[in-house]
Amino acid sequence: MTGYKTLAVLLGIFAFFPDFSSAQTILYEDDFDAGNSSGGWSVYHTGDATYDFAYDYSLYGIPSAPNSSAGSTIGLRLSVNNSTGARHAVSCYPVGENFSGDYYLKFDMWINYNGGAGGGSGSTEHSNTGINHTPTAVHWPDNSASDGYSFAVTGEGGASVDYSAYSGNTVFSAASGVYIPGTQNHTDQFFQDLFPSPPFETAGAPGKQWVEVEIASRAGVTSWYLNGTLVATFNDTTYTSGDIMLGYMDLYASVANPSVDNFIIYDNVQVATFPPPDCNANGVDDVLDISQGTSYDCNLTGIPDECENIADCDFNSDGTVDLQDFASLSNCLSGPGSLPPWCYTTCLAAFDSDSDSDIDLVDFAEFQKLFWPGPIPPRPAGAQTGSQFIAEVSSMPLTAREQRIVEEITSGNIPNFLRDFVEINVSAQISGVTRNATYYVMPDYLCIGSDADFVRMPLTPLRAQPIVDAIECLMPTRKMVNDIYTAAAVKLAPSPISPTTTDITLVSTFYQHHLTIEGQRAGSPLGLLVGGHKKDVVITPLLASNSNKVAIYGWHQLSGIPIQPLYLGHVDFYVDYSHGIRAVKKTMLLDGTEIPVADVLADPDLCVLLSDEGAVTTPGY
Repeated sequence: MTGYKTLAVLLGIFAFFPDFSSAQTILYEDDFDAGNSSGGWSVYHTGDATYDFAYDYSLYGIPSAPNSSAGSTIGLRLSVNNSTGARHAVSCYPVGENFSGDYYLKFDMWINYNGGAGGGSGSTEHSNTGINHTPTAVHWPDNSASDGYSFAVTGEGGASVDYSAYSGNTVFSAASGVYIPGTQNHTDQFFQDLFPSPPFETAGAPGKQWVEVEIASRAGVTSWYLNGTLVATFNDTTYTSGDIMLGYMDLYASVANPSVDNFIIYDNVQVATFPPPDCNANGVDDVLDISQGTSYDCNLTGIPDECENIADCDFNSDGTVDLQDFASLSNCLSGPGSLPPWCYTTCLAAFDSDSDSDIDLVDFAEFQKLFWPGPIPPRPAGAQTGSQFIAEVSSMPLTAREQRIVEEITSGNIPNFLRDFVEINVSAQISGVTRNATYYVMPDYLCIGSDADFVRMPLTPLRAQPIVDAIECLMPTRKMVNDIYTAAAVKLAPSPISPTTTDITLVSTFYQHHLTIEGQRAGSPLGLLVGGHKKDVVITPLLASNSNKVAIYGWHQLSGIPIQPLYLGHVDFYVDYSHGIRAVKKTMLLDGTEIPVADVLADPDLCVLLSDEGAVTTPGY
């Protein structure tokens, strides 16, 4: 069976899928509304502190928190250094809880401070929240025995370091690569955009407004989100389990005036495992959406159709216009009366090349131009997601890890968006004639996983080469990297991680950097050409005289200037988090005629279209 006969059968099967919403498990929650939460929390403090687990914050004119039900205004209120004029802190832990593995903590937070924008006398105090703590002490910078991972922020931007991430009592510096904007100060444009004034009183600082906070632990990477935006992320496996912490601290001796105005409110605390994909954000798992008929999956990708940006003629979004797409085109050609109206909309999205709201012979002619069976297999049913693969290989030695990467990618376990190659158009005057060329590149670096959960996988050239060979591609030259960056629809600023503070060859560092990139890319659809986020492993004629070396180049800054010049100083079995493998199709168009890329690279005249180093006679490792 092919086409929509298969569709009808599979839609029937979907009706019997289990409710995957159970895949998310609530591990702990407290909204403080019952008024008896104090008995379920242990509190440790340094002396001058107050804590109220049933505080009606409406008495201070604070509105109901974003995640409260029925307009409740009951939460946890903490304050410190109300009169003693010394550094103080308080830490609260739910009794008897211990969390490990992949989970997240989320809550609503209101930081109050005295004075107006920028605060008043003694106004600078910090929220202090975290995970994986031993719940028997105050965990803050003044306790050398502190453990776990915690995050702190001022309400009014009154410190030189307003945003902080800690491992134990040690703060990660701005140079560590942990912070998405590369700085910890609220004056940075990143924070100004995240907390604009208005509605926030102090631009760049989260005080005097409700902020939704999430601390996520996944595959050894801990990440901090404020109002859904990734602010900091790091890999550190020192602390693998423990309790959550809600706290407050004053790192300065000055007492706020009036001190009654300085406090923090926490509400709607929840610890849970990660939910399954919900691409349309309607609160229903994608699989359940499809099985219940609230969304449709006419091209059988497992993703609701409204979430997909279907490339021209690639009906099943597998990255190639092939015989499977031809079967779907045949059904779409039969006309709007023969298909459910929702599926005909998907037909139009895939095949209506001339935008005349009909699938006809004109569209079939366009299909013939794009038809390419392609060597990348479909993604296997039940294939690992990106985070699952990271968990599997995180402790493997390099050789075993890279063998698994080769196995996964060559079996087709790459996200669908990566299969839609993007054209790069270049031209040059050769012997007085303008020659025009088009070559095709993956929109991002090689990844493993699904569209909903993937990870960019750095590779040595020793294992990247058999992968690109298997999918009938090659790696780019320096010039091609420059042209790809110029053509990129999404340009991301480089986000380096300091090798002096972090082992940059660890898989957990690879994943940390991937999450940082995803934080930068947020809001841009998958499938757009992305550049600037990694160095490329490249081919170059210099490899002929530098055996057993890897050539890297790129990592373009937003100015267009690359951080990394062409470099062959590493051995070919070296790889770190910053390396990326960009696949380029092995055939291209030269003045409208298909020709192997290798032939153009090897030609002493034509090579200028693809190389700024002269001919490349051996385009690989």
